[in-house]
Amino acid sequence: MADFKGGNQGTTFTATKEQYDAILQIAIPNNRTMRDPLNKILYGPPGTGKTYKLKAEYFGRYTTHVEALTREQRLTEMVQPLTWWEVVAMVLLDLGPSKTSAIMDHELLRTKAALSNSANVRATVWGTLQMHTVTECELVKYTNRQEPLIFNKKEDSIWEVLPAEADALVPELREQLRHTKQSDAPGAHQIKRYEFITFHQSFSYEDFIEGIKPGLKGEEFAYDIVPGVFKQLCSRAEKDPANDYAIFIDEINRGNVSAIFGELISLIEEDKRAGMPHALSVLLPYSKKPFSVPPNLHIIGTMNTADRSVEALDTALRRRFSFEECPSDHTKLTGLNVGEVALDVLLQVINARIEMLLDRDHHIGHSYFMNWTDADKEQKLRQVFKNNIIPLLKEYFYGDPVKVGMVVGPAFVKELNGKENQVWFAKGFKAGEDIEPKPRYAFTDPTDATQVPLKAFLDICDGK
Repeated sequence: MADFKGGNQGTTFTATKEQYDAILQIAIPNNRTMRDPLNKILYGPPGTGKTYKLKAEYFGRYTTHVEALTREQRLTEMVQPLTWWEVVAMVLLDLGPSKTSAIMDHELLRTKAALSNSANVRATVWGTLQMHTVTECELVKYTNRQEPLIFNKKEDSIWEVLPAEADALVPELREQLRHTKQSDAPGAHQIKRYEFITFHQSFSYEDFIEGIKPGLKGEEFAYDIVPGVFKQLCSRAEKDPANDYAIFIDEINRGNVSAIFGELISLIEEDKRAGMPHALSVLLPYSKKPFSVPPNLHIIGTMNTADRSVEALDTALRRRFSFEECPSDHTKLTGLNVGEVALDVLLQVINARIEMLLDRDHHIGHSYFMNWTDADKEQKLRQVFKNNIIPLLKEYFYGDPVKVGMVVGPAFVKELNGKENQVWFAKGFKAGEDIEPKPRYAFTDPTDATQVPLKAFLDICDGK
C-alpha cells in the first residue's frame, strides 16, 4: 500500500492494475462490485417482463457450463432429487442383501448423506428400512409403515430389497441405478447454482428455512428436521465459496415475508454475512444449530406493484434490498401495428390515463402485446383486452365502469339506456325522494367484432 500515489487532498490516486485489484480485494470481499448487490428486488406493474428478465439475464450468471461432469458432480446431480428410501433401495439393488454398515459405505448413500441435514444418518437409514418393510416380515415390529413396501429383514440384521415388489412398484429404480454406473457422456452440461421458487400465501418458514416431519429413529417414532430450500442452497454455497449462488423468488410480496424469513432478516445484510466484518449467526429453532448466510449467495426477487391482494414489504425488509424498476415501455412496441392501430401509441395512451386516474404503479405492461404472429394479430389484440386489460382495469378501479370507460372508451363500456335500463322494484316498496336512479353500465366482449369493431381500438389512440 505504500507505493500508492495520492493527490494533494488525498482524494485522487493512480495505481497499477495489480494495485487496483488489491484495493478491491480489501474493500469488497469475493471481488463483488458495487454494481452487484447481494439482495435485489425487480419491481414493476404486471406484464413488464420481470420474471422473463430473471430467466434471460440472471439464470445464466449462476450456471456453470462444463464439457464433462466429475463422478462426484454426476452423483450429486442424480441423488439430489431422490428420497431416502429411493437411495437405500438403489444401494440394495446394487449390493444385494447387506448389513447397515455396508449400505452406509456405498457411494450413493454417502452422496445422499452429504446433501442431507440428518444429524444421525445411520438412524435415518435404519428408520427408512423399517418404514418401507413388507408387512410379512416378522423381524420388524414397526406397524405404521408407508408405501412402497419393498424391503425385507433377514436373520443377522441383513436387509434386502425384494425384486418382485421393487419391479412392480418402482420399476424406474433399476434404470436410475444403471445410469449411476455409466460414465459421463461427452458434451455440454449445466450445473445450476440457483433455485427458483414462488412465494404464495401458504408458503412458510418451514418451506424456506427448516421444518419438521414425522419419521423413525431406530425403533422409535420421532420428528426429523427437514431443511428448506434456502437453507439447502446456503449449504451448497458455503461449500463452494469460489462461485456465486442465487435464490430467485418470484412474487416475493405474495407471501408473508416477515414470517417466511424469520430471524434471517438480519443475517441477509451484506456486512452480516458469514466472514464479513459484522458477521452474525442465529440458533435455528428446530435444529438448535447455528446458522449464517454465506457471502456468495444472492437473493433476487420480483414484485408486482399493482397487486393489492398481497402483503406489503415492511420497512425492515425493504432497507435490506436494493430495488430495480422494470417499467412498462411502450417503445418496445414501436413499429408493431394491427391494421391502423399502432400498439406503442395504444399502450402509451392507456398508461397515461391510468396514471392520471390512479398512479404509475398500475401501468399495463408491454409484454401483453409482444410475440404475436402476423396471421393472428387482430384476434390476439382482442383476446388480450378481454383476458388481461379489461380485468386489470376492473381490479384497479374496484369494478367502477365509469373509470374503466374513461381509459378504453364507450365501445368497451356501454351505458344502458331505454329498455336495457328498466328496473322494477319489489312490490310494496317505493324509492324515497332522496334516492336517485343511477346509470347502469355493461362491459362488452372485445372478441366480438360486431360489438367492438377494430376502429374502437384506434379511437382509444385518438382520444375518442
